[in-house]
Amino acid sequence: MRKAVSKRIDEALGCAEGEGLLFAPKTQRDMRACRERVEKGLLCEPFPRLFVRKEYWDGLKRQVQPYQILRTLSRRYPNWVFSSYSAACIWGLAVSLELLCDVHRAVPVGSHAGRCGHVVKHPVGIDGARVVMGTRVTSLEQTIVDCLLAAPFDEGLAIADSALRVGKMTRAALAAVLERLGRGRHGIEGARRIAAYADNRAESGGESIARAAIIRAGFAVPDLQTILPNVLDASRTFRVDGSWKLSDGRLIVFEFDGAEKYERFTGVSARTPLHGAVRKMMRERQREALLTAVCDAVIRFDYALVKRPGELARLLNSYGIPRVQCDRHTG
Repeated sequence: MRKAVSKRIDEALGCAEGEGLLFAPKTQRDMRACRERVEKGLLCEPFPRLFVRKEYWDGLKRQVQPYQILRTLSRRYPNWVFSSYSAACIWGLAVSLELLCDVHRAVPVGSHAGRCGHVVKHPVGIDGARVVMGTRVTSLEQTIVDCLLAAPFDEGLAIADSALRVGKMTRAALAAVLERLGRGRHGIEGARRIAAYADNRAESGGESIARAAIIRAGFAVPDLQTILPNVLDASRTFRVDGSWKLSDGRLIVFEFDGAEKYERFTGVSARTPLHGAVRKMMRERQREALLTAVCDAVIRFDYALVKRPGELARLLNSYGIPRVQCDRHTG
């Protein structure tokens, strides 16, 4: 009997992986067998009662893992309508992985709402549900508004920036949607402030988080995706993540580095494979040498530095980046 259970689980795991899903046991016997394998380090349980081979799960990119959990739950509970950060993940918005620990689902207005384990119910209604990637989700507009009402400024700006790209909307259109669906709801002031700073030129969630930290620290908002000339080839240009033109005429550019620029967020993927580090470093040094010929300084920082309190501010201060009045709504 034990061998039959083991064979059945192996086959079910293989079928689930083939479809990009996790295995959801239907019997207590299979559940116990899976949990025994978790204790032995053979399986993972990324979400309660959902299992996957550890080797397979560890081999997935971090930004892909939430999709597989949500698609598995959608297959298991076809009547569910995902909302908030979960819907944003399915829509392809840049949602920080830290916001995807729970699953968010919409329920009819007036229904019981709140948290039950790792599932959070939101009474926003399900009549306007859409089907995206075979999964039922709240409309893109509803999803964006729900996220901006709930998200901290940094993570909210990443969602708002990507919303402009995915929804092909202007900042004014985003503000209008926010007023139509969010007016009078808790969190509207913070959501308005996020929308006011949204910029579709940010290419990754990491860049948005970095810009949010710059704004929160009271520094001038940088220009994004600045185009600079190539002194060796007039037919080519460079594009940097952002820049400041200072009152004394100096041009200071910044580059946000690291795989976490892409891998801490859903909705984006790394454009460059994470190998060939030596060649990549040589190309970056050559590029930076050409950049410094047309600007006065290049500031580099990564996600870890942005998240360490005070470090980004000290770095920008050392380059003379100007400060503006701090906005209390972004703190």
